[in-house]
Amino acid sequence: MISEQKQFQYETQQYQEDCIGNILSIFEKLEQKQPFSKVMTEHHNAHNYHFPVQETGNIDIMMETGTGKTFTFIKIMFELNRNFGYKKFIILIPSVPIREGTKTNLEDTKEYFKSLYANEREKEIETFVYEGGNTAEVKRFIGTGHLSVLVMTPSSFNKDANILNRPLEYEIHYPSLFKNDEEPPKTLLECVKYLNPIIIMDEPHRFEGEAFRVFFSGFNNFYLRFGATFPKGKNATILSNVAYVLDSISSFRQNLVKKIVVYTQDIVQNTDTLLTIENKKAIVNTLINGTIIKRELGRGGIYNGKLIKKINKDSIVLNDNSIVKVDYSLSDDALRSMIAETVKIHFEKEKALFEHGIKALTLFFIESDIALFRGENPKIKRIFEKEYTAIRQTVIADLTHNPQQNETYLQYLQNDFDADGNLQVHKGYFSGDKGNADEKVKTSVDEILKDKKKLLSFESPTRFIFSIWALQEGWDNPNVFTICKLSNQGSEISKLQQIGRGLRICVDQNLKRNTIKRFGDNQDDFWRVNNLDVVVSNQEQGFVEAIQNEILSNSFIVADIFTEQDLKRVLKDKGNFDDLTVRNLFKMLDSKEMIIFKQIIDGHDIYEKSRNYLTILSAEKPNLTSEQFTVLENLFSSDYRNFVQEKNKVRPKKNLTIKETHLAEFQNLWNAINRNAFYMLDNLDQENEKILIYNIKTDIEALNIDEILLQTIRRELDINKIGQDDAITAKLKDNISYKSKVDYLQFVSNLSNNTKTPISFIVKIFNGLSLDFKNKILTNNPAQALKEMADIVRKNLVSMIKTRIHYGGEVTDGVVLPNVFLSENNKTYLK
Repeated sequence: MISEQKQFQYETQQYQEDCIGNILSIFEKLEQKQPFSKVMTEHHNAHNYHFPVQETGNIDIMMETGTGKTFTFIKIMFELNRNFGYKKFIILIPSVPIREGTKTNLEDTKEYFKSLYANEREKEIETFVYEGGNTAEVKRFIGTGHLSVLVMTPSSFNKDANILNRPLEYEIHYPSLFKNDEEPPKTLLECVKYLNPIIIMDEPHRFEGEAFRVFFSGFNNFYLRFGATFPKGKNATILSNVAYVLDSISSFRQNLVKKIVVYTQDIVQNTDTLLTIENKKAIVNTLINGTIIKRELGRGGIYNGKLIKKINKDSIVLNDNSIVKVDYSLSDDALRSMIAETVKIHFEKEKALFEHGIKALTLFFIESDIALFRGENPKIKRIFEKEYTAIRQTVIADLTHNPQQNETYLQYLQNDFDADGNLQVHKGYFSGDKGNADEKVKTSVDEILKDKKKLLSFESPTRFIFSIWALQEGWDNPNVFTICKLSNQGSEISKLQQIGRGLRICVDQNLKRNTIKRFGDNQDDFWRVNNLDVVVSNQEQGFVEAIQNEILSNSFIVADIFTEQDLKRVLKDKGNFDDLTVRNLFKMLDSKEMIIFKQIIDGHDIYEKSRNYLTILSAEKPNLTSEQFTVLENLFSSDYRNFVQEKNKVRPKKNLTIKETHLAEFQNLWNAINRNAFYMLDNLDQENEKILIYNIKTDIEALNIDEILLQTIRRELDINKIGQDDAITAKLKDNISYKSKVDYLQFVSNLSNNTKTPISFIVKIFNGLSLDFKNKILTNNPAQALKEMADIVRKNLVSMIKTRIHYGGEVTDGVVLPNVFLSENNKTYLK
């Protein structure tokens, strides 16, 4: 078991040492007063980095999520102190979870670095954290002469009203820091700036904005920007002055993060289901031969037997003028099935991991409503508790067939309930939890955010964590093995960021990382332990494909450097060339040195684009077809839409006018139709009501409501084949029928509302239905039954009304609307 005395076991990672070495080599030249732009340009050329060099003072480090950038920048503080005497550092972090994660990392690595730098004067980093207006921490940071770091957020100083920007009430004198002829600082922030600290930014893309730029001015030393994300865009925090890059594809191929498997949960109905609208196409789920097929329908396509007349941004209009909207919310049935599947996956891997001394954790992301987990009716929490308890009973029943072999794991499961019989395996953290007075909530939050060792220990029963998006960048736990997205929100957030909480390589009860070295460099054995399962709904279109695309787009090995397979694939996609043409084009690019061979990585030949690419291509134009030349000319301009945009075409509205020669005909027509008429509806007597109810009941009981199928598709991304057609494999994991529980009272109420009829009338219909229909057919698919029963009620009501209606008397005198026509000569005629 993990005790308070145990510490995380760290080992030298070559990629981290390479990163630190690169930064130190840059600072060595800067300390020699070499020009910044010259130093960075030479560094880029030496490492074949094709990034801009700017006179801005930033030095950028791109390290993919899960590869230990926090550990790396803690070590770089020691190294900059050892080699150049720097003592003052500030770590800027964008959020509370990241702050807590940084504090934890500084604490967890303290003993490791103390032993590593045992012969150094500065064996420890004094850590000060500014939060909640605690200026004493800032003053202590200013006053200490030791190697020290101040952890803070930009929101601490990016407004005039911030405490750090308020005028000091008294003079602060630090003779050792400020010269006598210098104007004394007026604010605490100015005091900090006088120290000339080196700034370390964690996830710098979160620090954009004019307010940050203004108040950050005055920190005049170099600043290191460590990030997994550097957005590409006009005003984005672009990657520049690069010291080191460990991109997505490299981190996956070098087995520095977990393998990814995605389970898509579909509740399958025997009807078309609208998932989303993409590029003016309706993406639809259809059940064909027991398997869900995703179809792309345009105008004129058939949706549930009806013609699609129009496709809007988030809806489709059918030929009967009914509108079907995209609904991203998850039904209770969907929530229940996803939670159940996630718990099953957790148990499937937990016992094997337990035997390796590894505790398995599962993370749930829920919708942006804390009441779903906390409150008077915490729906998701209740569903989880019910599903977990039921599945746990099945697991224990299987284990007791061989109790001696499973004795230890069975004992572990006995901790699932407290002394009062309350389930205690699940806890939540939400952004509103800060300052929560509830002691139970505070204990849960502290364990999730601050006590990583306890959470990793078998001594703690917590294995399931619920959050919204509070646990994004910054919070991490290496033993998150399963992530379930119970929300389709956050689609604008990258898929890699969503799953980033679970990408880190796991640790055992001795806090030792299970790297590929521990498995004798056997990748299959490594992946059997280090794999991340992600459960998403069927509405999360192309989740695995999106992950692959992000890995490719975030990897500079593809943008500026590429494999032979990458290039051939792009050639085939862009030009639709046959294999022989693709082969010949590649040979030409290689032989003419339009692409330059660099090295071999993982058995793949790596090339980069020649700086003279377009010049050589122009010379080869006579030897190419026009199509080949066009494809090669745009081969590396994958985002041409940013530069060439089609202007919006807006059609002016035209008023409808009538030719004057036809005006008299329209006037005569209007005179014939513009008078009021009235109708009368005979009262429905008891006998006719019985007939109506019998007809409705007969039609309803003839309905064929198919069972819902609960289908789980397992998709696996093969990192070694990423970018290739066969990189993603899909397999049907489960395909089982699903019976729903029906709240009859709610069902009758919904049917009454949907048909705009009195509930007493609907109750009479419902009471007349057979028990067989209610208990067997209705439970197959209550939602479909509700829709079809409503159609039957409306249809029979209309038929009955038609037989009971008659017009009462002649048309009345008086004109309903004025006879207004606009002629082609813009004359208005009023009758």
